[in-house]
Amino acid sequence: MPSRTAIVTSAVGGFFLGVLFSAGTWPGTDSTPSSAMAASQQPTGDLLPSHDAPVDSAERNTPVVQVAARAAPAVVSITTEVPNQSPFRMFYNLPDTTSSQGSGCIIRSDGVVLTNAHVVDGAMRITATLSDGTSYEATVLGLDEQLDLAVLRLEGANDLPSIPLGTSSDLLLGEPVIVIGNPFGLGHTVTTGVISSASRTLEVADRVYQDYIQTDAGINPGNSGGPLLNIHGQLIGVTSAIRKDAENIGFAIPVDRAAKVARDLLRYGSVQAPWLGVSVKDIGGPRYRGTAIAEGAVAVSSVLEPGSQGPFLHSGDIILKVNGKPVHSRDDLNLRMATSQPGDEIRLEGLREGELFKVDVTALAAAPDMGRQLLQSSLGVTVTPIDARTARSYGLRTKSGLLVATSKPTGTFAMAGLRAGDVILAVNGTAVKTEEDLRTSLLKARTSHRDSVLLTVQRGPYRGHVDVDL
Repeated sequence: MPSRTAIVTSAVGGFFLGVLFSAGTWPGTDSTPSSAMAASQQPTGDLLPSHDAPVDSAERNTPVVQVAARAAPAVVSITTEVPNQSPFRMFYNLPDTTSSQGSGCIIRSDGVVLTNAHVVDGAMRITATLSDGTSYEATVLGLDEQLDLAVLRLEGANDLPSIPLGTSSDLLLGEPVIVIGNPFGLGHTVTTGVISSASRTLEVADRVYQDYIQTDAGINPGNSGGPLLNIHGQLIGVTSAIRKDAENIGFAIPVDRAAKVARDLLRYGSVQAPWLGVSVKDIGGPRYRGTAIAEGAVAVSSVLEPGSQGPFLHSGDIILKVNGKPVHSRDDLNLRMATSQPGDEIRLEGLREGELFKVDVTALAAAPDMGRQLLQSSLGVTVTPIDARTARSYGLRTKSGLLVATSKPTGTFAMAGLRAGDVILAVNGTAVKTEEDLRTSLLKARTSHRDSVLLTVQRGPYRGHVDVDL
């Protein structure tokens, strides 16, 4: 069925032609057509001659057509069911669940699918449909909200077509790209465009995403999680967002980052975040310790694992580049580290007391019990999940979060003015419901080179945010 725009355009065009010819004149002339010419325009019952072009002709079977034919069977349309959170659900007899749609791409023949985290986060049920109409129930194997990526498995699937991985390290400005997805439920829609930018900063809600691919290929709601392909049919990005106040400005997560996340989620169930064994802070402005930092950088605020990097990093060092790419903030530093694995060699460039230095260091792995140590030794607290019984016993006004059962006076939690009986609702904006959630959030903060976390805390009827040192 033609789109609404096509229908409007066709109607306008037909009306214009009808008015023009009913006047009895030809465009650009003042005379009426001759009777011979008029007769020649009368319908004879014959259509225009047919000149069929072979399907395999080079003019029709372009590289884009070939990519679409190969890749479409490996693209899935995703439908999810999520709980209906409307406060008016019972009053208006609304359904218990609502549905949303997205896209995904099969990256392994046994039914492993890569998509966006926001496509499947919170879903009670996930259904993936192939181009031939075959549907599978899907389960989430791993999900990372911060990087907006998720890995699914199609239940009972095997020997499925898959999309080969390319690389996003050598993208060319203006090179052609193809998008296949499920916009507005229109499954397996193909659009084309070019790379508009290979490294774009994207702000979404309260988060900043670095080094996204920008393209003018058509991306609409429902395309999220689908593939961005190069002209060889290789996956170079995962389509994720659009700019609502503009046309033809869409964004995709680079495949090098997405592939690393997918491997980690499949192998470990979580993203393995390598770090430098230090905490850093954003700096900038005209001068920092006598050094001009025009565009911003990060400075080492403390060395958290002395000796782990030998004599290479010291408090006060300014990091300007990681593996040759500029670093203007802590987010930049974490992004540059995101495609590395623990044990990889990392080239740092920076300033120490105004002098340039270059050094190779090792990306570190977090200690297995780091989250527990941070909770017990740094914050100095023990926590318990809140259920109905706990809420009644302590007279709590909330049934979510974690109740702080004990708090050491020497812990950073108590030193921040907090105490036992307070309820921790979130860490750095991420809700926590179990002690494992809290440990994981503390671990992520540490390996993101932070020396503190922002806790959302409730005390009685009051709720607020408190910065607590790690």
